[in-house]
Amino acid sequence: MDRIAMSEVRSITPRDIPAVANMFWNMFKTSKAFVPQSLVDYLSKLYLNPSRGDSDIISQVHIRSDGVLNGFIGSIPLRMSLDGSLVRAAICGPLMVEDHADDPLAGARLLRAFLAGPQDVSLSETANETSRIMWSKLRGTVLPAYSLEWVRVFRPTAFAIELAAGRFQGMRRLAPLARPLDALGFKLANGSHPESAPVPELNGFVDSDIDYDSLVGIIPSLLERFGLRPVWDAPDLRHILNEATTKSTYGAMHSRVVRSRNGVPIGAYLYHGSPGRIARVLQILAVKEREGAVLDSLLNHARSLGVAAIRARTQPHLLQAMMVRQGIFFQRSSTVVHSRDPRVLDAFSDGNAFFNGLAGEAWNRLNGDDFL
Repeated sequence: MDRIAMSEVRSITPRDIPAVANMFWNMFKTSKAFVPQSLVDYLSKLYLNPSRGDSDIISQVHIRSDGVLNGFIGSIPLRMSLDGSLVRAAICGPLMVEDHADDPLAGARLLRAFLAGPQDVSLSETANETSRIMWSKLRGTVLPAYSLEWVRVFRPTAFAIELAAGRFQGMRRLAPLARPLDALGFKLANGSHPESAPVPELNGFVDSDIDYDSLVGIIPSLLERFGLRPVWDAPDLRHILNEATTKSTYGAMHSRVVRSRNGVPIGAYLYHGSPGRIARVLQILAVKEREGAVLDSLLNHARSLGVAAIRARTQPHLLQAMMVRQGIFFQRSSTVVHSRDPRVLDAFSDGNAFFNGLAGEAWNRLNGDDFL
């Protein structure tokens, strides 16, 4: 107990990064034998170079009494606007503790230090069950409508192989069998091919590739519907999009804009995917009452690419459109919020806050990249 009492939580420094990288690699990349220098460099860039004016929102490390670093909690600053007022947010990154049984309070101490920071609101979209309980005990609030995963399956055989490949090495050797089996299954079931499924709301709307510079120009208008939303300047948003591009585990990035007949953008979507794999959606943006059209455009593009299925995180304004499109909902991690400002909490409880994806953790390379 004395040894635990003598441990400390402090702000991260450059000399801590190699130990944090080693901890992350051992916990989340256990099949790899060495820690690549690219991960060390990326963690330095991600956690030691905060946004302008937000250097006081910083990651924390846990140091044992013998001086060994055995815990870490990431913190990324995000500036937001609530009906015109500046709100400083801190996005919680990985919460990691080595040898948890020897120091069972280390995780709670790290989280408490993170929540005690200078930010107006603390957020996470990747809280596992243990973290969720800790957040709740510290007066955090779970946001169910922001916490669900939605999956739409296009090719059942390919989807099953991909799920199995996550547990058993070598399962992807069966992938060449998936396409003919799926085609046969659809033919026997209803005489159609998975690529010929209807797209209810595409009439009058067209979608096309969009480069990041153009996307940066339209994202602010697509966020105007939210009372609480990120405040990005163009270079910061361009940086996030650039960082989001490389996710070797998920596949190539697809960045698309959806326009009305007169060429006005009504939405956009970004996802990673490749034929035969499970595509992962980074962001779906839509103006009010056009969520269905944007979602159908996304489904149509992913289906034509030949992905096995597509997976997206929910936001309240997307739930209705997702519910009527034959998807499956499940919960893997929780989105949680902590704030002393009731206006901020009300914005989230009312679904009037934009969070997840580009405004969360999913954009950075710690999610979906092998750093090779």
